[in-house]
Order: sequence, then C-alpha cells, then structure tokens
Amino acid sequence: MGNYFTGKQIHSIDAKGRIIIPAKFREKLGNEFVVLCLHNCLNLYPSAEWDKLLEKISNELPATDRSYLDVLSYNSEPVEMDKQGRVILPPEMREAVKIEKDIVSVGSFEKIHVYAKDVWEKVSADVSSSNIEDKFAQYGIRL
Repeated sequence: MGNYFTGKQIHSIDAKGRIIIPAKFREKLGNEFVVLCLHNCLNLYPSAEWDKLLEKISNELPATDRSYLDVLSYNSEPVEMDKQGRVILPPEMREAVKIEKDIVSVGSFEKIHVYAKDVWEKVSADVSSSNIEDKFAQYGIRL
C-alpha cells in the first residue's frame, strides 16, 4: 500500500518554469522520472513505472498501431529533480495543459498528475463523492 501516490498539494510554478515536487512524493518518484503530457494534465511517472508501461505497450500494441507509440514518445520527456526537490517542466508541455502559475499535484496511485489549478477545480467539481461510488459500482467495486 505504501508504494502509491495519494493526496494532493496546491503550489506554484516559479519564474524559471520549475515546480517543487511535494516532499511526500519525492522518495517514491525518484530523482529521475518521466513527464508525459496527456489530456489536460502532466503525468509524472517514476522510471520503473514508465518502463513497465512501455514494456506492456510494446508487447500488446499491434504493429498497425505503432504510430500511437511515436506520439506517446513525442509527448514525454525525462527530467531530473534538483537537490531542493525542484524540476523544470518543459515549456511546451506547460502551455499544452495551461499551466501558468498555480498548480495542483494529485497522487494517482502509480503516478502523479499535475494540473493547472483552475483546470483541477473543474475536473474535481465534475466528480462528486456520490457519483464516484456509482461509477465504481458499475464495475462491481464497492467503496
């Protein structure tokens, strides 16, 4: 259970395009990790999780769909955290997900999602406690 990212933290991006990785996420994330720009947020993958994902994709994706792997690769970037727990988010990724100042880092079990604060507020408002239970119940999962 202790190997998952959970919880959230609201913080800001600095003038150099850096964010501070929340202290509770640092050890699990590691100093080197991968940022994937997908949908409306940045996904931070520990290197081991990223490697598992790529292996699964490589083994299961048919040759006819390999262009999806290219797009996944194009939208990802390895990064390194400095000694203060900061990491530079690539500018084109920040722009793509509308990150300008305030951000929310959200634990998403095997990865971390980084949202622009206003985007996170919309996403989280769309999912209430009652419809979370209903959604999982559709799959036979009781919370």
